[in-house]
Amino acid sequence: MKRKKLLLTSVAALALVPMVAACGNNTGTNGDQRENSNEKITLTMWQQWGGGHEEEALKEIIKEYEKLHPNVTINEIPVTDNSKILTAISGGNPPDIIDLGSSANIGEWASKGALTDLTPFIENDKNFNKDAFVPASWKPVTFQGKIYGLPFMNFNVALLYNKKLFKAAGIEKPPTTLEELTQDAYKLTKQRADGKITQMGFLPDYPGQSNGQVVSLEDYGWLFGGKWFDEKANKATANDPANVKALQWEAQFYQKYGPQNVADFEKSAGAYLTAQDLFESGKLAMVYDGPWSLAYILQNNPGLANDIGVAPFPAPASNPSATGTSFIDTNPQVIPTGAKHPQAAFDFIAWETSNPQVAAKFASLVYNLPQLKNVPGFKLASDPRFKVFMDEANSENAHAWTQSPISGEYVSKLAQAESDVLLGKSSPQKALNDLNNAINSSLGN
Repeated sequence: MKRKKLLLTSVAALALVPMVAACGNNTGTNGDQRENSNEKITLTMWQQWGGGHEEEALKEIIKEYEKLHPNVTINEIPVTDNSKILTAISGGNPPDIIDLGSSANIGEWASKGALTDLTPFIENDKNFNKDAFVPASWKPVTFQGKIYGLPFMNFNVALLYNKKLFKAAGIEKPPTTLEELTQDAYKLTKQRADGKITQMGFLPDYPGQSNGQVVSLEDYGWLFGGKWFDEKANKATANDPANVKALQWEAQFYQKYGPQNVADFEKSAGAYLTAQDLFESGKLAMVYDGPWSLAYILQNNPGLANDIGVAPFPAPASNPSATGTSFIDTNPQVIPTGAKHPQAAFDFIAWETSNPQVAAKFASLVYNLPQLKNVPGFKLASDPRFKVFMDEANSENAHAWTQSPISGEYVSKLAQAESDVLLGKSSPQKALNDLNNAINSSLGN
């Protein structure tokens, strides 16, 4: 299932990666010349799923490919340390394939010459059909018009809600507008006379980056109709008026109950994705989270599993078409610069990512979304709750964080700006003005 922590960029190592030609040390127009079908090739794959059942599933997939291609052996190794990856690339001894945990590093690594441009491989492979993929899948792996990874197992977020808490509060259905969500959240919140919060209807920045997830403000900005980046002008647009409105909406929850009281409430629970976390323990009635939460709840607190509903996250009444807004990301399959067998590596990841049976198997295991539009026999899709996430991924409201040379820096500073406002250290307008200036300065604007 979806890993708890999204891996962060190691900026220091990036400086060691030389700028190189788009396809590294490839020797043919389509990467290295296609190896003779009888030539023995060993590929090294570093993957960020780690061990356990995810690794076992990956090994089964690799075995299937090796049966189809007897001359190819693939050695997969769990490597979750990005600094190790970048050191290997800069040292000229990278693996052939890297299965990344998110697209967070694509723009930054590609801008430093650390990743192979896969565009020519895709264009020259007559059997590879880009249109078979969920269209939004390509957004997170594209930098300056070039594709640097193949999508594998997408993920996004929707509104999860506790039906028992709703019923106890006299609420019959999930909210359909953001205004309804706000009022329901207030109704579902319990606060003592001394200010201590024992239950909250909604905590807008949870789980958030502190729990290894996407900064919530990203989604709220899009929900209100905002933009975070102007790709044509190569400029940040953090202080877009719609983004300011989104942050103002977030801040009201902290202002209403007191920033310190809310912070104390969050600290009162256990670690995210455990039976003691805010949502699984029943302290939080609604959460903006992903499909992996359903799997963790079933594992950690099976008695609660059937009482969790999922709905598209509601939009402001003034912008109803934005209902179901969510980020979309993927686990990119990339080929680092300097890989010894880039064509053979591409052949494997092309097969892996475009195979419907592989997509169905892995999605069912990890509770992430298939990157393909059509996956026959995908049983998990029959769960109406899971279908909400799949429908969102295929909608026009699936947004990806723009890849740039400073994507990671932008996200980190966005999280800090959000935190400063929620804790009363800055105003939404000032925080986003300052953020906009800082990011555009880093971009040289």
